[in-house]
Amino acid sequence: MLDLNDLRLFVGIAEQQGIVKAGRVFNLPKSTMSRRLAALEDQVKGLLVIRNGEEFRLTALGRELYEIGKSMTEIAQLADNIVKDGQTQIGGKVELSISPIVGGLVSTAWAGLGGPFQDLTLTLNISDHSLESSTSSNDLHVIAHAWELRDTALVQRRICRNPTLLVGVPAILPEAASFDTGVIDLGTRLFTFGRDSDQSTFIFKRFNGQTLLLTQRPNLITTDVGALRTMALEGLGLALLPEFAIRDDVRHGRLKAALPGWLGPEVTFTLLAPSRRLMNKTLRHVADTMGELIKDAVVRDKFICRAAGVPNREPQVPARSRDHVTGLSYPSLSQRVSTPNNPVTPIEPELAESDPTMLPSLKALGIAAMATAGFPLVAIAEDAQGPLVLYTNDFEGVITDRFEADSGRQIDVVQMSGGEILARIAAEANNPQWDVLIYNGSYSFHSLDQQGLLKRDVSPSNIDNLNEIGSKYLPDNRSWFPIGMAASCVMIYRPDLLEQPPINYADLADPRFKGMFGMADPAVAAPAYPCVAEFFNTMGSEKAQELFNNFFDNGMRVFRTNGPVGRALTAGEVSVAMITSQVAYTLKASKEVPVEIVWPEEGAPGVVRGVGIQAKTQRPEAAQEFVEWLLKPETQAYLQEKGESDGLFEPTVKGAPRRADGPQDGLVYRVAPDAYAVKHEAEIKTWFADRAVN
Repeated sequence: MLDLNDLRLFVGIAEQQGIVKAGRVFNLPKSTMSRRLAALEDQVKGLLVIRNGEEFRLTALGRELYEIGKSMTEIAQLADNIVKDGQTQIGGKVELSISPIVGGLVSTAWAGLGGPFQDLTLTLNISDHSLESSTSSNDLHVIAHAWELRDTALVQRRICRNPTLLVGVPAILPEAASFDTGVIDLGTRLFTFGRDSDQSTFIFKRFNGQTLLLTQRPNLITTDVGALRTMALEGLGLALLPEFAIRDDVRHGRLKAALPGWLGPEVTFTLLAPSRRLMNKTLRHVADTMGELIKDAVVRDKFICRAAGVPNREPQVPARSRDHVTGLSYPSLSQRVSTPNNPVTPIEPELAESDPTMLPSLKALGIAAMATAGFPLVAIAEDAQGPLVLYTNDFEGVITDRFEADSGRQIDVVQMSGGEILARIAAEANNPQWDVLIYNGSYSFHSLDQQGLLKRDVSPSNIDNLNEIGSKYLPDNRSWFPIGMAASCVMIYRPDLLEQPPINYADLADPRFKGMFGMADPAVAAPAYPCVAEFFNTMGSEKAQELFNNFFDNGMRVFRTNGPVGRALTAGEVSVAMITSQVAYTLKASKEVPVEIVWPEEGAPGVVRGVGIQAKTQRPEAAQEFVEWLLKPETQAYLQEKGESDGLFEPTVKGAPRRADGPQDGLVYRVAPDAYAVKHEAEIKTWFADRAVN
């Protein structure tokens, strides 16, 4: 058994990209770190790290061991946190910075936040300053912002969003009937929430998707909602403010909507905090309670939820009945005040069924019909609480931090081999535990769709980003979306072990390769089945069986996944292999051993990586945002840069680059039709397993 302490140190070396840096983290001398690394390499009988001057990189074996070690280390850390939490009471000092717009909630917050806990001291900083300009040492930050937050060491978690309304006193309101879709200029003084001094265009939207552009340079731009509200109430001009900040004023008629039925740009309420794994019990309590409180106040207002009883003072937009309101079937924060023995914890909401015609993209706009001068917006139930759960056989190490930073949402990434993922999804069919799936094999998405396990007719806002490859493989029902393509099997060989390499796949039946070539098991490795399926599709079952029979008769070795195939080639156990283009080009770039790649002129079998949403997910908005995130060129560029071998893929969106160390442009990929691959999957895999030898 491996020495787990050595494995822990190796994970640190890999993450710090060097022995010296890791030594500082663990407070161990370089000599000790080097000795422990050497001991681990001796245990696994292989080189884990390549160090050459300033160059530091992991070998193929090192990358695989790092993933295993990382998982074990995280589990150990989680166990340690559980033990410590069991021994730790909520208490100590917490410094919290919050935007003034939610400053009035402090007294309400105390009932569940600190009142029951005598040992908790809360230092509260109510400030307009965003994290970018603040020099305080606050532990947590709650920011209301209409701009993108820059990346920091803290994780951004979106609490909720709130639309802005353009309001003023009745005496100065323009004629509402004169406004429709198009571009307008109100010709009156304008005060806006924000900080972009160059902004002069504001997009307003109706519930039905219509847009209206207000093109006017503001006379005042500030994040001080109190000042904006006062100026609006004094009749100095029109103010564009978060709906939450003026809810009572609109409710009681002190301010009215200048553009009835139109919603302005959204303001986002974001919690910035350390990674949840790094927070102690007290910090998690404060973060969770503040998040719940703000969401309760902003989007779950009891008065608004009783929308059916609110008088409609504006005849232009009829009041919605209760049937059109998405309700919440659990108590608000004020109904479940904390006690020392029963602290407030997030409750998983059960969302009432909403209007089936409401698309997710329209939910994001809110019910604009309620945004009239007569009454505020109807509350919209958001996704179920808890992180988005991703099942994947790719990119598991690079998605979490970047997606959480880009979206402000939490995500839990569950990584397994392709076969294990499909088996787990099948086992959970009656109670799915996943929200989104990344899988390297479009045929599997086709199969899951046939089983009713994928959400159909998903409409990402950036669907037009798809390039020729992405559009070609996009299914008509939009149950999944292409996010990359690679070769499921190219030929790779060791020129130092072979005098005459293969030219095409049939050459592998030649006696000169007897017992010295291998491939991954199509029943286990996700990309291996598309490889075999394409031969059966192109050649027909009889000729394809003859081809693979020749391979088996020539001693072809079958390994569990592509990783062991690559290691066997590196170790000289085989001299040629059929392997994914991702592993092949990674081996070539590593220069551990000399290798060359053969891409036949007629093309190589291809595999399309995709992303899909679970049909009954309780987090549809977060899931769609994840899909949209993957369809951005910036995201695909990031995955190419950070994804190591997984990042060697053909991009499926316009503007995404190509890796210089990957396949050149213009190579031919042959992808078996999904319907064919699904229909013949059982028979092909069974036949292959019956013939395979190890």
